[in-house]
Amino acid sequence: MLGPVFPLYLAELGAGAADIGLVFGIGNVAGALCVLPAGAIADRWGRKSVIVATGVLGLVGTLSFLPLSHWEGAFVGSILYWMGTAALPVMSAHVAATTTRDAMGRSMGLVYGGFFAGFIFGAPLSGVLGAGLGLRAPIVAAAVLFAISTAAMMLLDPGRRGSILAPGSLPRSFWALLVLAPIAAFVEVLPTPLLPVYLRDVASVPLASVGLFVAFFSVGSALFSTIAGRVSDRFGPVSAIIANAALLTAGATLAALTTGSVVIVAFAMVLLGANVASNPVLAATLERILPTRRLALGYAAFQLVYGVGFGLGGIAAGALYETDPFLPLLATAGLALPVSATVAIVVVRIMRSARPSGG
Repeated sequence: MLGPVFPLYLAELGAGAADIGLVFGIGNVAGALCVLPAGAIADRWGRKSVIVATGVLGLVGTLSFLPLSHWEGAFVGSILYWMGTAALPVMSAHVAATTTRDAMGRSMGLVYGGFFAGFIFGAPLSGVLGAGLGLRAPIVAAAVLFAISTAAMMLLDPGRRGSILAPGSLPRSFWALLVLAPIAAFVEVLPTPLLPVYLRDVASVPLASVGLFVAFFSVGSALFSTIAGRVSDRFGPVSAIIANAALLTAGATLAALTTGSVVIVAFAMVLLGANVASNPVLAATLERILPTRRLALGYAAFQLVYGVGFGLGGIAAGALYETDPFLPLLATAGLALPVSATVAIVVVRIMRSARPSGG
């Protein structure tokens, strides 16, 4: 509900493309800084409390957007909203702790895909509400749904460990992946922060239909995340990672070269959804090398560096878009396969490594 209209809402308040990217990026970086302490707290005192608390922060951030009269005020709300991302590695740890390894890829794919299922149903309605009732209406609806989601998390098992974090070092392949994660996140996010603006101003999509096209993007995210988990379980994570990179490259290329065709733009949006489809694959792969009592902290470390790259990519996307609206898409098309191939090399090493003893 929020994603399709938020860039347009900031533009209505006077923000330029670079300003929108800055609000998006700073919120992501601030949220990323919260994930490491959140992971440590989850491993020590339980995952449920962290997931619920970050949900409350995200809800407060969403509500804070409503009274704005100038776009600069969105920085505070963006920081609070993206602090909700501190729950992501904890949720991954919860899945890893409660799922057998044989079903890990499928389980991660379903959870990540479920996130984008919300976009599929919410994004079209967001555009209709924004066009008919103003851009604040979808934000109100987003806050209501956010509250329901957070309340539902109360049903989770507490997930307490009951012991202090296990000592010992993490394998070198894990640290190598931490180095690559922000680079991959930087490339993944480039098409997304200004996507609603691109659809309206460059692809000439009416405001009421912008949400529908964002839903096409989310269909791709949900579909490819779910498929990637199954492909990873059956054929190995490298196959899924490279396939997703190829789909992303094709989607970015189509979106940049075929703005005149509504059908092709819609298809390009679906393919662009592959930008995050490798995330559940990597989450399932990390489970193989992280000690059990360090699951949440390990996922949090990964999310920290990933979030920093995601935020910096959002800032870069705004600057690139302001120079030329096609640049974020073209940069994605050129970088997706090389970066994914490098990540795949590290994943091969991880697959050959056994889980550390003492976990």
